[in-house]
Amino acid sequence: MTAALSAPSTAPAPAGTKVVADWTALIPGDFVTVLEQYSVRHTGWIDDLTADGGILWLVRAFGGGRRMFCRENGDIVTVEAA
Repeated sequence: MTAALSAPSTAPAPAGTKVVADWTALIPGDFVTVLEQYSVRHTGWIDDLTADGGILWLVRAFGGGRRMFCRENGDIVTVEAA
């Protein structure tokens, strides 16, 4: 079951966005959307992340508070396509 959670998503990203496969490319202050468990969207600004890019903390938009997300859990990060 762990392998299924770590597998990359085959779900398409919404139009105008791109999936960030390497979380080490992100920096605090980036505005992103995190797709949790392939269904729950959280948007906001990256507050911090681990050096290996395995965990990030997101300050969610609209007063949603701060939340931790783990790449190992299958969470997906998308950014606006440039």
